[in-house]
Amino acid sequence: MNSINIPASDESPLVIFNPKKGILEISGKSLPEDTKGFYDPIIDAVKEYTQKPNPHTVINLKLNYINSSSTKKILELVTHFEKIEKEGFNVELNWFYEENDDDMLEEGHEFNRLTELNVNIKKLSQVYL
Repeated sequence: MNSINIPASDESPLVIFNPKKGILEISGKSLPEDTKGFYDPIIDAVKEYTQKPNPHTVINLKLNYINSSSTKKILELVTHFEKIEKEGFNVELNWFYEENDDDMLEEGHEFNRLTELNVNIKKLSQVYL
């Protein structure tokens, strides 16, 4: 299973997926013109990963803007991690927001309501990057 490393652009986020370490990070701005084309290969890689996941998986979402179509795709991606958590694997989902970004803080709370995973909502200032 190969790692994914997609550099950020003006409209799409940085995506790093390291299946050997069980870490997925999506960070930056997410409003790609072709949301399906951008996220579907990532979702396919996650589906493959969930066939033989690590005992502990970490998902770090560090978005400073996300449009509704990206939200839907990321939620679709997360459903695959929900399945492995139900099978007894540990999945840690972290939603990071910048200190004064109330919109992204609210998005994190909304994300917590929409997923079966427990979402850890953290200020970026609390984390050493």
